Amino acid sequence: MVIIPNRHDEVEYFKVDSKGYPVPKKTAYANKEVTIIVGHKERNNLMVTPDDRVFTGVFGNNGRLSSVGKDLEGQELTVVVHIPEEN
Repeated sequence: MVIIPNRHDEVEYFKVDSKGYPVPKKTAYANKEVTIIVGHKERNNLMVTPDDRVFTGVFGNNGRLSSVGKDLEGQELTVVVHIPEEN
């Protein structure tokens, strides 16, 4: 399966801290929904396989992403930030 970001969506990379939270926090993304892929994927090749872990999340009011779990500590995440298109 291939994930194709909308033209306004942004792709960021985060590491998971010891508490299970992706860091750093990004206040500019407060309240934005995201698609998270465990591991590094390039924007132009967001292909996922049945072995990949993919889930959704949201940035809180403080710009911190929701927890992904302590079992992912130290792992890199590819985060597609869904930026709504303005009318």
